[in-house]
Amino acid sequence: IADMDDRSVIDEPTARYYTDRHVRALLVSKFSLGDRVTGTISFTLRQPRPFSLLEQHLLRGLGDLAAVAVQRSRLYDEQVRVAEQLRQLDNMKSQFLASMSHELRTPLNAILNFTRFVGAGTLGPVNERQVDALQKVSDSSKHLLSLINDVLDIAKIEANMMTLFIESGIDIYIELEPVLASVEVLLSDKPVRMIRQIESGLPLITGDRRRIRQILLNLLSNAAKFTESGSVTLRIARKADHIRFDIADTGPGIPAHEFESIFEAFRQTETGIRKPGSTGLGLAISRQLVDAHGGQLWLESQLGVGTTFFVLLPIVARVSSAIIEPGGIESKHV
Repeated sequence: IADMDDRSVIDEPTARYYTDRHVRALLVSKFSLGDRVTGTISFTLRQPRPFSLLEQHLLRGLGDLAAVAVQRSRLYDEQVRVAEQLRQLDNMKSQFLASMSHELRTPLNAILNFTRFVGAGTLGPVNERQVDALQKVSDSSKHLLSLINDVLDIAKIEANMMTLFIESGIDIYIELEPVLASVEVLLSDKPVRMIRQIESGLPLITGDRRRIRQILLNLLSNAAKFTESGSVTLRIARKADHIRFDIADTGPGIPAHEFESIFEAFRQTETGIRKPGSTGLGLAISRQLVDAHGGQLWLESQLGVGTTFFVLLPIVARVSSAIIEPGGIESKHV
């Protein structure tokens, strides 16, 4: 509208609306995406004058840019809203898994205890066949309990509910014995040697004793599971103010493109998928626990030769955000 007095292009009430606001010339462009009009952009003048074709094209171009900007803003807001909903759902899932895993673990422990009592003859005499059957029930229950514990741990980690119990004076040599005993049982029916190369005079360390055992057991059990011949080697040495654990095997190896993905929850290598009895959580849990101690976990591998996992733990776990518990024990949320 070049002139608000031109009644051939504008009616009286509309013209009066603009002139009351000191608008005598008006250029308006809709901006839209496809067939959907999302708004308008206008350019006004206090004096009548025609708008050139260039000015009309310019305003139309600005309208198109504004339409894209508005749409992107709306899409971003939608993404933020969806991301928040997904985060809330993920937290609910993790809390549900943590709760359900606990509810499953309680009766399973009862099954294990009663099976042990019956097998030991506490509730009456049992013959060899019954003892063998009860032992199989116990072994299967222990395996199921291990899987449930893994799910419980990863659910607690994701829900920020896991707590580390930090204490000083942990003797690595003492903590290793039950771990190595369990691994040697796994290797008992394979032509695989368990090699120990443990430096003498290692210092006492500060950390969560049970979780450190869990880290080592996860990594050594993996090595034992995937090694069909050759050896599994545990090397431990002091590196300045850290202790380094190397767990080396002569298994099939891991391709380089899977070096990071294997540390994701429920992710397994192609070889791992073919191995029964694994949830794909052990490495994910181990890395989280190592990180929580202020350490590092990484690997080197060569296909057809073997894999080495490295754990670097500080002699004194970095627990600056820990809460001091009674008795000098610290707890830290992971």
